Amino acid sequence: MSTDSLNYVLVINSDITQQGSHSGYRFACELLKQGQRISQVFFYQGISNTNGLTSIASGETNVLALWQSLNKEHQVPLISCISASLRRGVCDEQVADEQKLSAHNLAEGFELGGLGEFVTASANADRLIQF
Repeated sequence: MSTDSLNYVLVINSDITQQGSHSGYRFACELLKQGQRISQVFFYQGISNTNGLTSIASGETNVLALWQSLNKEHQVPLISCISASLRRGVCDEQVADEQKLSAHNLAEGFELGGLGEFVTASANADRLIQF
């Protein structure tokens, strides 16, 4: 890693079917390749990227799997905004139990988090990039 690397926070506001989501992933990969650091990828309006029940048509790029591989290979935190997630029917097991929901569907590798975590990460970042 370069000693003059920067710390980035990425915000994904694009739906999983939109180019912005895939562009965000590719941008993240390029940052890591250049030795930059990503302290958080925050999914706000792009909650569909975090839904483990998303079914990708054959022949289409599975962006959800790409984000999961980024998390697994580089330990980049993938944070799904909890308020936006619940409004769109995405929750983890703990929230499903608390809300007495019949199932949970937050994809593996993602975690729910609040705007406070996003603000803290952003305040400590050198760059904030939105897709």
